[in-house]
Amino acid sequence: MEKNSVITVITPTYNRAHTLDRVYESLKKQSFKQFMWIIMDDGSTDSTSQLVQKYIDENSIPIEYYKGKNRHKFITVFEGIKKVKTPYFVIIDSDDSWPENSFEILYEEVCSIENQDQYIGVIGHSADTEGNLVGSYFPENGFIGSILEMRYKYKVKGDKNGIFITKSYQRELDKFDYLIYENKGYIPQSVFFTIYDAKGLKTKFINKIIRTYHKDDNDSESVSNTRWKGKNIFGLREGYKAMLNNYSYQLFSYPKTLLRNLIGFQFYSFLNKKSLASNITNINNPLIKTMSVLTLPFSYIYYIINKR
Repeated sequence: MEKNSVITVITPTYNRAHTLDRVYESLKKQSFKQFMWIIMDDGSTDSTSQLVQKYIDENSIPIEYYKGKNRHKFITVFEGIKKVKTPYFVIIDSDDSWPENSFEILYEEVCSIENQDQYIGVIGHSADTEGNLVGSYFPENGFIGSILEMRYKYKVKGDKNGIFITKSYQRELDKFDYLIYENKGYIPQSVFFTIYDAKGLKTKFINKIIRTYHKDDNDSESVSNTRWKGKNIFGLREGYKAMLNNYSYQLFSYPKTLLRNLIGFQFYSFLNKKSLASNITNINNPLIKTMSVLTLPFSYIYYIINKR
């Protein structure tokens, strides 16, 4: 770890030598300089290793490079987070760029938080390459609360990103067995963040743009272009299951949200060829179990109509 670093940047990458320069150039331009970069190479077969060696030789940014076998992004990110020694970290995808003042904004915001053990981090907005907001703003001038509130009470849309408090995040990660998802394809981050969010760890939401989103429609390696098909449907089922089990205590506050997630869980269970019994036994809350029995026929009809 670089002695003066207070932020670690984690970038998971797989065969993205054609986009990694985008990340590197935006990091070099950051106004806040007290950071280091961990590149987690998920078994790339392209020229990623040679490209990263060039970055290391240029010595513009402190870099640690780790290359392992292909394990998919979900696991690779967590392996990177376990290596973090700085108080804070950010996750930057291998095809992203961040505005020049992003780290400066996020560091100032996270440092203003008292009782950081009660928080997971600070989240801001993304903009497209034309500077247009992706999705919608947070209510008022931002707020402190949960991801569940942000998405389903305030109905905020769009890709969000930010900075995480290492101690809080690693504390929760140490209790989570992510290795059970080895070789399972795409797994949504909601499988993990619903756990700490449901526990009451707070997030500070700010109405500031801290990320530039690049839509690479023709990139076959982009998760955005592949997650909805093939073996990735397993992960989608896991995402719905995590919502149901972790937020089950919120059933009476968010009944429509959990009902929609129940239908989604059952739909992807059918796509995954899971048994009818598994649609019930995989749910922890007794009341939601009962609801699942009642909704199964409707979910099956929806599956017959919409399966691809």
